[in-house]
Amino acid sequence: MTELTTLTTPTDEDLLGLASARARNRLVGAPALVGYVRALMVPGLGGAQDGMPRAASKSAPLPLRADAVDDTDDVWARLLYWVNYWAGIYQASPPSAVLVHWARDKEAAGFRAETTAAGATRLLGVVTQWLLVRHDRIRTHETGQVYFDDVSEMLHSLRKKYPTAPTPPRGVLERPCPVCDRFNYGASWPDDAPVDGFVLSCSFCGHTEDAAAFIRAGRVRELMHELREEHADPKSEWWTKRQAILELDIDKSTLNRYISSGSLQTYTAGGIVHVNSADLCELWRSKRLRQRKVLDDYWTARRKEQETAEGIEGCS
Repeated sequence: MTELTTLTTPTDEDLLGLASARARNRLVGAPALVGYVRALMVPGLGGAQDGMPRAASKSAPLPLRADAVDDTDDVWARLLYWVNYWAGIYQASPPSAVLVHWARDKEAAGFRAETTAAGATRLLGVVTQWLLVRHDRIRTHETGQVYFDDVSEMLHSLRKKYPTAPTPPRGVLERPCPVCDRFNYGASWPDDAPVDGFVLSCSFCGHTEDAAAFIRAGRVRELMHELREEHADPKSEWWTKRQAILELDIDKSTLNRYISSGSLQTYTAGGIVHVNSADLCELWRSKRLRQRKVLDDYWTARRKEQETAEGIEGCS
């Protein structure tokens, strides 16, 4: 009996990996979410509407949602706190676009009063991208779990408070559904679900599997394997070599071969090599298609051989 069939509960490493995946999922949708909430600050046409002339009010009209200001400022400040924290840990420079938002003693401040919804979206995009580039490295730090939980909780609370916010497209790494074999199989977390309460589902045929089914079946070691997701726009995301190997379940030698051939864009930050996920996914998909074609050709040839043999037997 193998370890895979005897372990039926997630290990601490499993839970950390799931927390990392959930935080990444929510960070990717953060810019659009904060931009939407920020847009609710549009001043309304306050005052009486009976047509009678009145002196102009000296006080500014209240926003459409007065709490939208505080809510977006809170998310922005907390994310800037984590940028400052990880910048200190890894001796990295914070994004230049957000340095103006530091208050005294490097305490994070909220958005400037004149920040528009579009501006908030752009700023969140800069910050989340900075954090996502270091996401895999953060996972190895002792504070990583606290960071993942804090990010997930704050963004989930904001989305829950503003349920009409548009839901971002679910990130799905193109891998086949076990039922329909379509490349539409991805993961998500239902509202208020624990970190190990994710759901895997196919957007084509509707096939669904939850974490509990994996645990009951003793497939704990497959949790992270089945949770490989493309959480961010691959055109703007970079993976570390370690993350690329985990995400696509490829050999280190294969990844190094892609890099040495010049087919894969790379850059190095803090001594860590990052690879362009869009290029890597394209190489991975091309390889999978070639493998599938070989297999399809094999079975096609076998069927023809069988049909030919049956035809000969029928004539004799």
